Amino acid sequence: MSSLAEQILRLAGGPANVRDLTHCYSRLRLTLHEDAAADETGLRELAEVVVVVRQGGQLQLALRRDLVATHDEMAALLT
Repeated sequence: MSSLAEQILRLAGGPANVRDLTHCYSRLRLTLHEDAAADETGLRELAEVVVVVRQGGQLQLALRRDLVATHDEMAALLT
């Protein structure tokens, strides 16, 4: 099974679709090249994802746990 970071990247349209990745206290924040490429339904179905919203030009995900660790793993996968 792939990690949560890998699953999120795949459902966000792949690593090449992520223009920017940040996080705040409670959410992962992804800015995408092509918003339509993201599978929001698939992201909502991940057990670790509590909320998926589009706000301020970003795809934002609230996770049940390990927000910073997931962000860091995603960042490493994007380099």
